[in-house]
Amino acid sequence: MKKIDFTYLPSLVNDKFYPLFFDKHRYLILWGGAGSSKSVSTAQKLVYRVIKEEGHRILCLRKVARTSRESTFALIKGIIGQWGLTKYFRINRSDMTITYKPNGSMFLFAGVDDVEKLKSIYDVTSEWLEEASEFEENDFTQLDLRLRGETKYYKQIIISFNPILESHWLNSHFFKSKV
Repeated sequence: MKKIDFTYLPSLVNDKFYPLFFDKHRYLILWGGAGSSKSVSTAQKLVYRVIKEEGHRILCLRKVARTSRESTFALIKGIIGQWGLTKYFRINRSDMTITYKPNGSMFLFAGVDDVEKLKSIYDVTSEWLEEASEFEENDFTQLDLRLRGETKYYKQIIISFNPILESHWLNSHFFKSKV
């Protein structure tokens, strides 16, 4: 199979988020207003990782599962199409999985509205919490616990959301020091 050329990548990614594209920290926080390209930049980073790094099982999450189809699933599918890579992916609309055929890496889409279903998902290598301000702190704690074990590549939780109230758990958990 032909090797995919990513030399054009900087021209596709928002300048503001490009420095985070290769960030390997456990938690990557992207927040900004509507239209700031945080979700698009996240989807681009994840598609890039699935192509470049074999063995991924990236869990893309929303608070409610049914909202995934028109948001994260559609966005990942859209990036794949924009980059002209559709022929390299198997897109299963019924079970909402997207697999990169050359190396088997895949995206799984779910909601935290049924925690029991999440417990059965194995070997997750990274997670994307889209509209994370809708999640409860306990949701995050459970998802953080699920991202464990040894893998060839770094494990990361990408948390994207719009500006929040100062009293929101995301603010106290990630932005304010705990004294």
